[in-house]
Amino acid sequence: MIDILVISSDPQHVTEIEKTVVADDAHHRLRTTSTGLAAILNHPQALAQTDLLIFDGTSMTPEDLDSLGAIAALRSDMACMLIAPAPSADLLMRAMRAGVRDVQPWPIEPDGMRQAIRRVAQKVAGSRREGQVVSFVSCKGGSGTSFVAANVAYDASLAGRRTLLFDLNQQFGEAAFLVSEQTPPATLADICTQIERLDAAFFDACVLRVSKDFDVLAGAPDPAKAKEIKPEHVQRILNLVRHQYDLIVFDVGQSIGGVSIAALDQSSTIFAVLQLTLPYLRNGRRMLEIFRSLGYRNDKIRVVINRYDKKGPIGLTAWQEALGVPVAGLIPEDAVTVADSINQGIPVQRLAKASAVARSIEQLLGGASPQAAPRGSILGKFFGKPVLSKA
Repeated sequence: MIDILVISSDPQHVTEIEKTVVADDAHHRLRTTSTGLAAILNHPQALAQTDLLIFDGTSMTPEDLDSLGAIAALRSDMACMLIAPAPSADLLMRAMRAGVRDVQPWPIEPDGMRQAIRRVAQKVAGSRREGQVVSFVSCKGGSGTSFVAANVAYDASLAGRRTLLFDLNQQFGEAAFLVSEQTPPATLADICTQIERLDAAFFDACVLRVSKDFDVLAGAPDPAKAKEIKPEHVQRILNLVRHQYDLIVFDVGQSIGGVSIAALDQSSTIFAVLQLTLPYLRNGRRMLEIFRSLGYRNDKIRVVINRYDKKGPIGLTAWQEALGVPVAGLIPEDAVTVADSINQGIPVQRLAKASAVARSIEQLLGGASPQAAPRGSILGKFFGKPVLSKA
């Protein structure tokens, strides 16, 4: 799948090109414009993330070739295709000098054009980075999942990883305010109501830029707005931005449905966040049952204990016996530091880098490898047979 921009002033030609591209069934993202090449040069953001530029040169001027050369110099990583009626040897040579690597005749020869597009797609697939995707899921309301997800995302950006925090919480998406005092320019719900406009420039205008390597796509402000979000919207946005970021962190919240599953399916790791109390353990067990029903492997799941107190009434070993999975991360209880971070909208790594909470956040993405949990405790008998065993 690649991003294709078609430039043509002839609606009939645009229709024929679209038919040829769509018939290939590769689900390429296609945009069209009647804006001339010179105008495109004055708005380079229109070329952002374009993998293939197709220019309809049936009425081409010498200036168009100059513009093609300037565009090729501006985006040396972008493929350029020229469509021209009965292209002569002289035109082929001039087009090559302008940076065009493929010239197709008009009327279009569908098979030849589709083969040329496939070559571009194969080249892009070989060079394009695919950012890692992880999700944080709440096993019960109040677990602190948004705090953990937001701070893990921010910490990754400090390490030089270009990171996107994608707030998918469908209740009250407020993760952006955990890492910034700025008001987001738009929300995920806003994008979904205008999904036909989605391209790299539109997405860039909607995200909150917290720092050079850290962006936030704010969540829907309330459940009513969240109804605008569909699973296909999440997939389309992810397809667009996955090669722009080294890491995409989904804050899924507690709801498990079509929208959240669209994110979970694409995640290499799912972090289930809970606390060491019986209500959280019950819900955590149900969550693991859902993950099993969705076909997720054991090595895809990580359990994180938030607000951990080693002097608490339920010990860590007893918890693992009851649930049948190991703990991948412990975030210690530190109410004052966490409250200060939340109230000020400042990541804990900036506010209190030496704190135990900040240190545990730094270690979280490394995770712990799944291990067999011990069995046979009283809690294990209370909860029944463990849901997941070692894969």
